[in-house]
Amino acid sequence: MAGVHNPSRAESLPGDVHVRYCLTDSIGERVLEAAVALLSAEERVRYERFRVDRDRHEFAVAHALLRTTLSELGDLPPGAWRFQTGSHGKPMLAAGTSTLPWAFNLSHARGLVACVVARGAEVGLDVELATRATAWRGIASRYFSAAEVAQIDRLVDGERPTRFFELWTLKEAFAKALGVGLSQALDATTFELAEPGAIGSTLPPGVVAATWQFALYAPTREHLLAVAASDGSARRWHILAQAAGGTGQALIPTRTSAG
Repeated sequence: MAGVHNPSRAESLPGDVHVRYCLTDSIGERVLEAAVALLSAEERVRYERFRVDRDRHEFAVAHALLRTTLSELGDLPPGAWRFQTGSHGKPMLAAGTSTLPWAFNLSHARGLVACVVARGAEVGLDVELATRATAWRGIASRYFSAAEVAQIDRLVDGERPTRFFELWTLKEAFAKALGVGLSQALDATTFELAEPGAIGSTLPPGVVAATWQFALYAPTREHLLAVAASDGSARRWHILAQAAGGTGQALIPTRTSAG
């Protein structure tokens, strides 16, 4: 995981959204030690609370990835970034940490961690292991709109779990960008994925759909990654998703919102 050790400086323009991800199943002990060494005292406490080794390791790698990605784009070394959380747990830079308006989000699922960083936008990100067994119909009935449930039901049985996870990652990413909990009227949000390669959306009252941009990726055959971004205008953001370190080939989205 190159980004943990020696982040290279990357140019970041105000219209850029940077996504970095790392596969964790093959991470070695030295890389893990380097990741843990970057954690703040508060993050180290949270790291130690995990009882399962995999969960503890993925927490460390995810937070180290966020720090090194911020340092690729910003003006501080990885250990200098300071964070705080909003009322619904949304992470943000602590006051006075940077002169630039960096926003970010991170997520981890079994085998994959990822973060998103942008200047001057609200951003959210979610990753999911789409092959894991889950009681998706019960979750959909609670958190999805009636139109989304009907959208799943129109598919053949083998396609329904994948469509559930596509919708779920988008809803999670959007909720995290807004800084609200999943239970806060997310059934008022509808994502439409019937058209190949496209993401349509009907967003809650008071949220202007034209100011939001969404993208969906498949970093592996088993994982899905969704990004949401908005600065309140109709600007179209350049979303760049790459493996850790930012030096590999960019991922091609499986779906994007219109624009």
